[in-house]
Amino acid sequence: MTQLVFENEYVICELDDSLPVLKHRWKKETPGPIFRENLVKIHERYLEYSKEHSHLAWLADTRELGEVDEETEEWFTEVWEDLLFRIAGVKFHVVILSEDLFAEYPMERFKLEAEERFKELEVQLGVFSDEEEAYDWIRTR
Repeated sequence: MTQLVFENEYVICELDDSLPVLKHRWKKETPGPIFRENLVKIHERYLEYSKEHSHLAWLADTRELGEVDEETEEWFTEVWEDLLFRIAGVKFHVVILSEDLFAEYPMERFKLEAEERFKELEVQLGVFSDEEEAYDWIRTR
């Protein structure tokens, strides 16, 4: 069953406890500081729900996000990856990408760098074009 965790003008975050997966979908292009603030809020919910749901997957639908700014790209590497994989212990991370090459590049780069950097934590990352493919991948984990 999917339940609403929170929603604002930029993002909707839901918990699907049938898999389980904490998923969020960006609704529109989001300024860097607001994007980072929302990710931290989702991270806090992940920490909360992962206590109840072992192997909780993280699914980010970025198709409507647009491009992230340079400061956010640096933040991914310097702050976010550790929060996500070391602090929260995310093992299954899925991103649904936009068809916009410029918007897609930072997310694809994040995936490749994170896979290498967190190999010892056995993090599995998937990149897909729609939620159905993403869910299929999560189910096989």
